[in-house]
Amino acid sequence: MKTTARLGLLALLLSIVWAACTHDPDVPPRPAPKPDTTAVDSALLGKWYLAGLGRVGDTTVTPIDSVSYALEIWREGFLYGHYVNGSYTWAGDSIHIKLNAEDKQRMPDRIRTYREALLSVESYRVDNEHQMRLFYDRGQRYLLFRDQPTTLPKQAIVPQDLLTTWILHGRVYFKDGNKALLRNTETGRLRFYTDATWVFQLSTGQLTGSFRTDGQSMHFTLTPPSLKTSPSEAYYLRQALERVTSYKIYDNELQLYVGGEEAYLAFKNAKIGTGRINGHLCQPWKLVGFGHTAGGSLHIPEEGYNLRDRSFMLEFRAGGSLYTHSSTNYFYGEYSVDGQSLRMAVGGGTKVNETQEGKAYIEALHTVERFELQKDGQLKLFYNQGRDYLLFRDGLSLVSSPPPAELLGKWTLAEMRYSALPPVVFKPGEQTITFLKSGYIDVEGYKLFGSIPEDKLYYGYHPWGKENTLFIGWTYFIYNLEGETLTMTDKAAVDGPNYVFKRLRK
Repeated sequence: MKTTARLGLLALLLSIVWAACTHDPDVPPRPAPKPDTTAVDSALLGKWYLAGLGRVGDTTVTPIDSVSYALEIWREGFLYGHYVNGSYTWAGDSIHIKLNAEDKQRMPDRIRTYREALLSVESYRVDNEHQMRLFYDRGQRYLLFRDQPTTLPKQAIVPQDLLTTWILHGRVYFKDGNKALLRNTETGRLRFYTDATWVFQLSTGQLTGSFRTDGQSMHFTLTPPSLKTSPSEAYYLRQALERVTSYKIYDNELQLYVGGEEAYLAFKNAKIGTGRINGHLCQPWKLVGFGHTAGGSLHIPEEGYNLRDRSFMLEFRAGGSLYTHSSTNYFYGEYSVDGQSLRMAVGGGTKVNETQEGKAYIEALHTVERFELQKDGQLKLFYNQGRDYLLFRDGLSLVSSPPPAELLGKWTLAEMRYSALPPVVFKPGEQTITFLKSGYIDVEGYKLFGSIPEDKLYYGYHPWGKENTLFIGWTYFIYNLEGETLTMTDKAAVDGPNYVFKRLRK
């Protein structure tokens, strides 16, 4: 009996083994690898490191940062890197890149330059020296990559006296042994940094790049993309910077000498000028008349065929420069303030067809000794040892246009942005400004535009006919108004702030 049971058990085990060997398991088979369907030049693939920007025909390569940015190119049509994740398409020797969207307002200028160059790449070349060039700008420029991180040269030692902001003053020419200053109408600020880079902020945009100096020689390298090449003052400034060969700093003035010419670009130290400026002066003024201190008499310039609303206008600007319109002509100049003392130098204009009162006005400006801001908002400029004065009233309304309805009303500050730093965010209604039809702006909750909280300031819309410009608190702002968002940027600021406002509805 035991023997029979054992035989039955053995038969059962054999049947189970047989079933296991003759039936497929309930698990799908491992798929075979898919064939590679992406056609691409294998020389492109792998990890590359950005060495810099170059121009065809020039062996100079300009780094855009102190580190090498890595860029990985995958066979599957993707690429990955610092701020440059995206995809690409390849055909022959051409390549086109598409990048994922990023917040341009929060990225450094050098990253924006890098991205813009990648987005406009049209072709490439990989050589036997383990280098890859991605060509853009119709093949005239390229991004140079290497298969190993670039060892950048030791950081240059930049003279400390350069490391500040300089305000463009004009161009100085030497002719027949005499020196003449040709003032610039383009407002500009040049800033040098310790990493041997620079930024030139202009009203029409900005120039950037690097520089090298040994304390006497000076050479600028400009980072593409450049400003428009149409003839303009900014375009000629760019050309002048490219020809600079040396510099001097003399009595708080920076002189950039242009090679091959007896000329230099003159800049004033912005910090020196700022310390001598009274902000309440910095606005347009309209002459009321010539006053006599002793008798209190006031002579008002007679209206003539050549007198207009903007005749006898005077504007002190924040950089220490001034602009005035006499009876007939325009003049530029400089001024400095020490307490109530005021010194003015007026020049750079013609005296053609000037009236007798126009001549007297210019001569008085040259001899001004001090100023007084009156309680009623008027301004007195004393001259002739205080015996006489020029009386001015606010003139902003005379050089401004009526503000449009879409600007009027209450706006709340949403963000303040400084260069590449994260934005400073504000709660709705925390800091507000209100544009009034009367030409005033109410400020609530925050110190903006040189004001104090609960302050009221004049503002000008399109002053002197300048489009996309607002004048608030002695500062010119470039603005952009799109629907419910108003952005404002100080024209002279290099690093910000940029203000972003949202309309505040009741």
